[in-house]
Amino acid sequence: MKLHRNNGKLEKGFTLVEIAVALAIFGVVVASVLGLFAQSFFASKLSQEITAATLLAQEKIEEMKGLPFEELQNAKGFAEEIFELNAMEFRICRKIEKIDETLVKICVEVKTPSNEEVRLVTYRGNF
Repeated sequence: MKLHRNNGKLEKGFTLVEIAVALAIFGVVVASVLGLFAQSFFASKLSQEITAATLLAQEKIEEMKGLPFEELQNAKGFAEEIFELNAMEFRICRKIEKIDETLVKICVEVKTPSNEEVRLVTYRGNF
């Protein structure tokens, strides 16, 4: 900041270089903050998708655990469906594998819209 004499009065003022430097610093700060907001939004959306996928997988596991054991043993080994939740489309794959006469393996995989995968596996026995 320089002092200038104008008609006998002292006036304070910024030079063009000082203003340009201040604007450049301000621009860098604003760009950094906006980048953080964008990254935070993406992380929040991804977290929401993974949470929803986990809940869907748990729901499908519980549905299948509730079926009679004989029905699970005789079930088709692989099933796939598309499920829409909150304007998001999830792909759900269910696999049933017969281990022996008294044990089956149930696997549910859910793919999120951003291609993240949640996989839950459980075993069901008939002892």
